Amino acid sequence: TDLASAETLSNSLTQIANLGADLRFGGHKGIDPSKFDLTIVNPAIVKRHSELFSRINDTKAPWTTEINLFCNRCPANVVGVTGSFGKSTTCAMLTTILRLAANANAIPHPKIHLGGNIGRSLLGDLDIILPNDLVVLEMSNAQLEDLPRIAWTPDLAAITNLWPHHLDRYDTEDDYFNAKLNIARTREVKSSIIVGDLHPRAEQLLVDLVSDHTQRLQRVTSPAKPIQLSIAGDHNQQNAATALTICKHLGVDEGLARTALRTFRGLPDRLEHVRTIDDVTYINDSKSTAPSATTIAIQAIRQTPKYATSDLIVIIGGKKKDVDFGDCAEQLARSCRLIICTGESGPRFAEAIRQATTEDPGCQSPRVECVNAVPEAVTLSKSSATQGDVVLFSPGAPSFDAYVNYVARGEHFRTLVLDT
Repeated sequence: TDLASAETLSNSLTQIANLGADLRFGGHKGIDPSKFDLTIVNPAIVKRHSELFSRINDTKAPWTTEINLFCNRCPANVVGVTGSFGKSTTCAMLTTILRLAANANAIPHPKIHLGGNIGRSLLGDLDIILPNDLVVLEMSNAQLEDLPRIAWTPDLAAITNLWPHHLDRYDTEDDYFNAKLNIARTREVKSSIIVGDLHPRAEQLLVDLVSDHTQRLQRVTSPAKPIQLSIAGDHNQQNAATALTICKHLGVDEGLARTALRTFRGLPDRLEHVRTIDDVTYINDSKSTAPSATTIAIQAIRQTPKYATSDLIVIIGGKKKDVDFGDCAEQLARSCRLIICTGESGPRFAEAIRQATTEDPGCQSPRVECVNAVPEAVTLSKSSATQGDVVLFSPGAPSFDAYVNYVARGEHFRTLVLDT
């Protein structure tokens, strides 16, 4: 059952078309959870706002989550990775390294499985995951919320970074931080925790959590030798440093790990090069769902030598969200020739940029335009770009005002750019 329509969910429905399931769309009317053996709650559900979940609680009907079903049954050791940003890229980097090590018989794990929030459930792979294998599991805050219900934590936990995020889902920053820290919340002092950059309050909550067992914590440090990567940005250097720290804990040779990282080409929708035509480069960063992610993307572009002096056109905006636009607006105003604002949050971005331009004499008074949707934004970017420009699609907002997810948004941007 889903609040969305069958048309919206058509891609997913093709995958379950032959299962004989009773499907209900556009609402949860007539759903009586007390009659079900088990309800599986999608992590996208904000439980405190869900009338159906309230009924589940009222009737004390049994319920669980997909990630809990998997974790309770996984026979292999699990490296669980979470964080506010960078967790997907870190997981992909880590898997690239571990698979190279496994192929070279350099680790005692013949097969490496990757899944979780990175986009693929591993429930269907349980019959092929063996005890000697290793699972790399990306875990979002929503997936982690209910992990204490099964008293389980991964054999090795990693937190790429932890800063306020997704606060539309939680009452307080502490609620968000504590959901993330469930990845390490266990009564047993068994798992090590690889820790990256933390907000001071998150740091305090983590220290309180491990109490007098602080030996569980291993801090990510920048390696003495720079990490050679084919993808740009200081944030990716930090992701790679986290992956190297995890690999060191797992006994992977650092030279082998660095060799694997040199081959890593990045993930779709994350500073993804779409095309260069007429010396104008188009970059898809649809995964940017918060203003801070757009700030990081702009910095990464400026840190890339071939783009360091390029004029920058940025397409920004998406679903409205109650977050601070200040730092992002200042970065946009300082770095861009043209900013195209779209979606529900477009007007608010435009106002924040104009305010930053007025208040900061270092800003270059960029041109700011508002359009209704991404197709108009791409059309305007194409007509405005000149030789040597970079067009960056980095929305800085969720996709749900117009798309089912950021993947669909990124695919639409790619299609629009490639349509000459």
